[in-house]
Amino acid sequence: MKYVSIVVPCYNASTYLDKCMEQLIKQTIGIENIEIILVDDASTDEGATWELIMQYEKAFPDTVIAIQLEKNMRQGGARNAGISYAGGEYLMFCDADDRLAFEAMEHLYDRAKKYDADVVQFRHKDFKKDEGYSLISVQEGNESCLLEVNTEEERKAFLLKDECTLINNCWKKFYRMSMIQDNHIQFAEHLIFEEPCFTVSVLFYEKRHYFLDEELYFYYISPGSTTRSGWDQHRVDNIQVWLLLAQDLEKREFLQRYYDEIAYLFFRWGYAYNISLIMKAGLFFTVDEVRLLVRETLQIFPDIWENPYLKERSALDEMLLTVLNMEITDESVLVIHQVLRKYYL
Repeated sequence: MKYVSIVVPCYNASTYLDKCMEQLIKQTIGIENIEIILVDDASTDEGATWELIMQYEKAFPDTVIAIQLEKNMRQGGARNAGISYAGGEYLMFCDADDRLAFEAMEHLYDRAKKYDADVVQFRHKDFKKDEGYSLISVQEGNESCLLEVNTEEERKAFLLKDECTLINNCWKKFYRMSMIQDNHIQFAEHLIFEEPCFTVSVLFYEKRHYFLDEELYFYYISPGSTTRSGWDQHRVDNIQVWLLLAQDLEKREFLQRYYDEIAYLFFRWGYAYNISLIMKAGLFFTVDEVRLLVRETLQIFPDIWENPYLKERSALDEMLLTVLNMEITDESVLVIHQVLRKYYL
């Protein structure tokens, strides 16, 4: 069994995949100990991405697995396809335009084994196309630590601990493969902001979470990234992902046990965050969008006003809760937008 499987979704990636792969095939853990799963997500560059992927599979047949999807599944679907082929002891992800420090897999695997960790979380660093960045001589900070989650009360606290870093960025975590496969944890497909279906579900299964205080991942700030442009037709995808997540957690019988915690996360990262995405992009809500946001929130959490984690709430929280109780019309949506502008713009 390989030590690490790394899944790399590729969509029209022929111009930058080489730089990503250079860092992966030179990992200090040893190329013989890893498998690199390159997933062509139905690229539209006349076969350039697929041809490059096939060249890598031919050059490194014992390391690279090439997968070509017939239909575009977006990153969630591409990652799911990669996971289905993965056979390593641990799993991680890398976007095709990002970079991984040369020592990353070695350091993560060593720490995972030493502490018997289900997840090892690590730091990342942003970079732009013309900026220099160091991929060698990784320095560990003084905040590395192990967090154990053994009781229901500990898990409730864990769910709300540093929630932003736990919920987002699947690519800055190193997962025990058996935990993912045995519990059939998957990403949302055909949607953007797909990660919570995977990353939040993991929080209910892991018992040993290790934080490694090292910058091991280099995230490319692209002018065309999901959170910056090109998502006008996916403006409410975020809350739909959270609805799928809540329904899945109900099937897994976690919603009943952790109702208040899940409701709070849904309010904060499903409903409120979706509103912030639209506002910060300088866009206007449609009536249908606001009605959908309200409907999806109240469908699962009709008593969200009573959530204990929202007892001490900000003025913005109060406004967002008020919207859930309003009649949504053209006039009220205009008022909502005008009031929220002072918080987001």
